[in-house]
Amino acid sequence: MKHPYEQYYKLHLATLLVAVVLAIVALFNLGHQWIILFMFYILAAGLAIEAFIELKKQQLVSCISQLLRAIVLFIFVTILYF
Repeated sequence: MKHPYEQYYKLHLATLLVAVVLAIVALFNLGHQWIILFMFYILAAGLAIEAFIELKKQQLVSCISQLLRAIVLFIFVTILYF
């Protein structure tokens, strides 16, 4: 029997995997800072997906916590880049 939120967990894992790959690529291409920006945006999206999972499980405090982390990361990285 499948877990009801298995697709969301797979999506969350995929975002983390893409972020790790982008981090490794960014280590070798330090001249392309947009890769690092994209990596942090992917991490923020992963946190937002995790917040959505918590919302579906009706754990509102954890959902708000994850969503605030995603928003803070997104704003902070955007301010640093631009």
